[in-house]
Amino acid sequence: MGNWFIFYVKTGREQEACDFLNKVFDKKESVAFIPQIETILRNSKGIIKCLKPMFPGYVFLDSTLDEAMIVNITYKYTRLSKCIYRILGKENFTYMKIDNSEKKFLLQFLNDEYVTEESKGLIIGDKIYVTLGPLKGRESIIKKIDRHKRRAEIEIACFGELRRINVSLEVVSKIK
Repeated sequence: MGNWFIFYVKTGREQEACDFLNKVFDKKESVAFIPQIETILRNSKGIIKCLKPMFPGYVFLDSTLDEAMIVNITYKYTRLSKCIYRILGKENFTYMKIDNSEKKFLLQFLNDEYVTEESKGLIIGDKIYVTLGPLKGRESIIKKIDRHKRRAEIEIACFGELRRINVSLEVVSKIK
């Protein structure tokens, strides 16, 4: 669509903030969304897939509007919301929208519903080889693997800094 803007919101109330932003902004020009990760949980009943925010406390806005218009609308309406704190970088327009390289990198991980799906791979010796999913071909960003919880900790550059996030990774087999 256009530029991505990031809102700092109350953690745990991301969906409420996303719904509020979608009501405030015109659907043709702007869409608020929460990038999410599909996580696998095991309990006594079996395996459950659930969604959790990739960046807790943040809501993204994909908009064709310019920065000044976004700030104007944000200042006008977000005071009415109890869960939205502020838009990131509101003092300086150059830091407001997310960088195109970061946006492109995140879009490679997310599907059409802004969800990072589970990846599958195998371990040969000390190396991981991802065969399916968004981590395929990006094994170098994996910093840590927890085979029992089916998670991989990856390091990505977002919001101008390096962040570590957990994504789902099922290691199908381990070959020595």
